[in-house]
Amino acid sequence: MLTSTDLIRVVFVDDHMVLVDSIVSRFQRDPDIEVVGTATNADDGLALILETEPDVVILDVELPGRGSFDIAEEIASRLKNTKMIFLTGYLSDIFIELALRVNAKGYLLKGEPIESLIHAIKKASRGEYCFSQSVQERLIFDHKKDRYSIQSKSMLTSLTSRQIEVLRHLARGMSVKEVARSMHLSEKSIDSHKYRIMHKLGIHDRVELARYSIREGLTLP
Repeated sequence: MLTSTDLIRVVFVDDHMVLVDSIVSRFQRDPDIEVVGTATNADDGLALILETEPDVVILDVELPGRGSFDIAEEIASRLKNTKMIFLTGYLSDIFIELALRVNAKGYLLKGEPIESLIHAIKKASRGEYCFSQSVQERLIFDHKKDRYSIQSKSMLTSLTSRQIEVLRHLARGMSVKEVARSMHLSEKSIDSHKYRIMHKLGIHDRVELARYSIREGLTLP
């Protein structure tokens, strides 16, 4: 547990380097925060996080490689004391749901003042939650379980985080081979995920899959 004199060690994983550089520059002026590293893709980010074991990790929901929620599951299982905050432009119920599944302490929207992120980092380091107001409005707090959950449930909640990543890639028009290469999985594995996704959602062709993803806020039109 951090004491009042400890620096909060932070790793930032986002593929928008201009944003990263701007935020890191602001962090360097805060006496309570130390940025121990940055990465621009999921694979490098995970390696850095496992090596440095930071107090707080900031993740975009959309990262090249394995995908944000895939590595978030591994972080949650291997680094019990590391807290996660998602910083994203996506206000999507399923992404909020996936963040809560890995016990993320924050979900903030890009475009908010950097001070809001600094405040969230400090709260997360103490084990407290912090959400953007528009995210908070979509949540309910379960006092018995001592955790938040999303108010509305879509069919996407039946999918695993890996299936969500596969779905997003397919909806962008990527081939099974391209998805397999991007996620470091076999084509057979991606085909299997594709079948399960379409079966669970009751969707039978790629065009409708893309339309559904856009409606649900998984991909941009």
